[in-house]
Amino acid sequence: MSPARRQPARRPGGAARPHPPTDGSPSASAASAASGSAVEDSAAATAVGSLIELVVGQVAHGGFCVARAGGRVVFVRHALPGERVRARVTDDSHDRYWRADAVDILTPSPQRVEAPCPHAGPGACGGCDWQHADLAAQRRGKAEVIAEALRRFGGLDAVADPEAHPGSEAHSASAASAGRQGAPGTRRGPVRVVVEAVPVGGRGDRPGGDGDDGLGWRTRMRFAVTAQGEIGLRASRSHTVVAVPGCRIAHPLVAEALAGRRFPGAEAVEVAASPSTGQVAVAVYPVAAAPGEVVETVGERRFQLGPDVFWQVHPGAPEVLVAAVRDALRPRAGETALDLYSGAGLFAAFLAVDVGPGGRVVAMESDAAAVAAAARSLADLPQVSLRSLRVTPATVRGVVGSGPTAGRVDTAVLDPPRTGAGPAVMAALLAHHPRAVAYVACDPVALGRDLAAASAAGYELISLRAFDLFPMTAHVECVALLEPRVIEPAVTKDLHGVEREVIAGADRSDPAPPDRPGVSSARHAAQQSTSAYPHPDQ
Repeated sequence: MSPARRQPARRPGGAARPHPPTDGSPSASAASAASGSAVEDSAAATAVGSLIELVVGQVAHGGFCVARAGGRVVFVRHALPGERVRARVTDDSHDRYWRADAVDILTPSPQRVEAPCPHAGPGACGGCDWQHADLAAQRRGKAEVIAEALRRFGGLDAVADPEAHPGSEAHSASAASAGRQGAPGTRRGPVRVVVEAVPVGGRGDRPGGDGDDGLGWRTRMRFAVTAQGEIGLRASRSHTVVAVPGCRIAHPLVAEALAGRRFPGAEAVEVAASPSTGQVAVAVYPVAAAPGEVVETVGERRFQLGPDVFWQVHPGAPEVLVAAVRDALRPRAGETALDLYSGAGLFAAFLAVDVGPGGRVVAMESDAAAVAAAARSLADLPQVSLRSLRVTPATVRGVVGSGPTAGRVDTAVLDPPRTGAGPAVMAALLAHHPRAVAYVACDPVALGRDLAAASAAGYELISLRAFDLFPMTAHVECVALLEPRVIEPAVTKDLHGVEREVIAGADRSDPAPPDRPGVSSARHAAQQSTSAYPHPDQ
């Protein structure tokens, strides 16, 4: 690492002045023995532990804000946009950026609140990111993060809706960029991102409902254990376990199950609670005894599963997400639907009801415990075919057979892990030419990348909904609807009239899918430049 990269950043009009740390850190003597200019001249000095004053900028993906000190980016936790803070450098190991914690708020934001949890703050529990912000500010920040990811990685013109999230910064992207569509083939301006509240105590999608305080929502938690046997969570970007008795985001059933308990010798404790039935299962690792199971109820359907099987952690999430997926896909009787990364069968169960006995739902999941849970819960739905397979391009390509006897795919839902499905899986899925795809995403950047892959395969974003299923944290859930890109008649006529010779000489070995006039096939779409903001690796 070059000495120049080790220099403290400069503020406009003068040198940044790192303040000597006062907590006895290893860098204290070095920092206190030198002024700002002396530290600049010391290639061996570390900035970790130094205090710097910053004006905080926008919220970024990952639970921090972006600030700049001279030419260096500083990622700051425990701050809010517009604030002037004194921050302690926690990581200077990267050439282009530092990490820091805001320890003194010199000019607070109007959206700053006192953290409701005593374990939140610099150097403390890393389970939450935004306890110091009111819920409106949290949701506005998440909307801006989603919009930025759609612009940067998805090639879309996107903004945090200024009406739903007052104070969000407008984005001045070109109007020619892809925008949110009301009907296939239409352009209606940018994607306007709204992060909807999901109250813990009742149904609804607007702030102000029952339980809309951002607390007491997490029904499934995995705790680390301190040397004294206390449950805890790790500090941010650290292996240090911080004891967290009375975690404020834990659902009351989780808190009650662990109240006053210690787990000496354990490495982890996992808890699953079902607010719909009141059941709680606790698993201690290394496993001392087989963990119990809980029954989750969504509508009239019951799902029986253990704490080791994936399930949405917010009490309102299953119903809200199922409703969003069904509303997006509008499944029809007799259709074939795919459910990729199907988990315990949440989406498959309700899609099966929609397609009816004459339809089919093919659900693919690699976790054996989840497949077993789905088999028990969906035993009364013979139209569901459960596949205990890892989702790969090959398994997706062959999911409905191949050759002349291959079945069709009408709709699909996928709920991939945080890393996303990836371009190869997206291409394999969209090669089946489903009329509609619902993509459930827990990471906006992965969603943006996969939307770019969908665009290359001839599909476009029709609508996007975002839900605040993880208040106080940086996480957010999205449901995106994709449909085949339709070539507008005027464009088609122009192509035939002006570029007849080019079209006549084109490779026609892959015609548009049958019975879908005007839909671009994956091969055709791959020849088009569809992203105004290509990924740097492309």
